[in-house]
Amino acid sequence: MITREVIDTLYKKYSKAPSSPDCLDMPLLFDYVADHHNISIDMDGATDCMIINSVEPGSPFHRIPLRRIHAIVPFEEWIAIVLHSSIIFLSRKSSKVSIHLKPASLSILDRARIAVEGKFGKQ
Repeated sequence: MITREVIDTLYKKYSKAPSSPDCLDMPLLFDYVADHHNISIDMDGATDCMIINSVEPGSPFHRIPLRRIHAIVPFEEWIAIVLHSSIIFLSRKSSKVSIHLKPASLSILDRARIAVEGKFGKQ
């Protein structure tokens, strides 16, 4: 089961992209989810991209530059594609896709602004 703790661990463990997309475990995708999600790799454009055809073409998660992928991680029922601020979960059994968006963290300035507005009211 993929819990909040598992998701947090994925973001921490794979906080940076590998030195090369060749380091990604691409066979996981093609062995377990390519049939349900019609995944392809486009190496003809300006940047090499992964195309996930089970995701709507208008979605920013339909076409992903390989250099933006931090890791490909297997789970019992899902394969996770870890990006900097999101994780795409692809079902191994169907064309179901689930996307987790990492909550934005507040900077020190943002926190100070919120504290001042809370104390004195919005000005």
